[in-house]
Amino acid sequence: MTRISRTSFRVAGALLTGAVLCGTAACTASKGTAADGSGPEGFHAAPVAAVQKAVNKGARLNSASYRLSGKVPGQGSVEGKVSFSLRPRVADMRMKASVGGKAQEFSVRLVGGSMYLGGSSVTAAGMDGKHWIRFAMKTKGTDALGGMQQQADQDPAAQASLLPQSKDIKKVGTETVDGVRTTHYAGTVDVAELLGRQAPKSAMDAARRKKAIEQYGQLGVRKLRLDMWIGPDDRTVKFRERAQAAQGPLDLTIRFFGVNKPVTVQAPPASDTVDLAQKLKESGIPPRTS
Repeated sequence: MTRISRTSFRVAGALLTGAVLCGTAACTASKGTAADGSGPEGFHAAPVAAVQKAVNKGARLNSASYRLSGKVPGQGSVEGKVSFSLRPRVADMRMKASVGGKAQEFSVRLVGGSMYLGGSSVTAAGMDGKHWIRFAMKTKGTDALGGMQQQADQDPAAQASLLPQSKDIKKVGTETVDGVRTTHYAGTVDVAELLGRQAPKSAMDAARRKKAIEQYGQLGVRKLRLDMWIGPDDRTVKFRERAQAAQGPLDLTIRFFGVNKPVTVQAPPASDTVDLAQKLKESGIPPRTS
């Protein structure tokens, strides 16, 4: 019988929402014009301008690598390393998670329209000796997937664009992060308030912005605190998001260590992979596609 840890599925799905995508937001956001006074009531012009400049510069990045650590709502502690490319769309995530005092290690690879989860001897023990399980990103699978498809559809550009809209955005001070002298900015946004507020003048499509805010609402997040550490070249060096969600705290920190470098991700060998759609079919449970 093919089995794989539901915890691994759910943690991986949550990471796609809170870490892989939200975290890379600082590197993939769309251009905006908050620095022209269109930010919240025209307040805090200097911090808004500085953050928006970093966000705009990040919009030109195609790939990045970073380390992450923190807590995922309802899942526990996580840490790992991520490399991703937007064109082509690939990602390589190597994670460690601790849920209920039990540690797990797993990997996630995104190649084309497929996601692969596994890569450990523990996984292989429950899957006839195979180390990976594959499913199509367009497949709406069973509860064991933990909503990964919906979470993979998050929009990091729209999520990053929320920080300049904070009414209390401010310059916290200067700090050295991984040997780089940075300026620390922080702000808090009210999720419900953002839904009712007209989108600021920006290249960001209003529908995309609304969807990103609604996704935080679905997690039960009311207040979202965002911190960004910006280097002398307007590059985001560190990014952190914190909130209280319905299933527990969200607190993820991302430290970038490589930008615009080639990212190559290979799909695991077919001989070492279990195809989820095929297993569902064999079990008489046809997968639903979007």
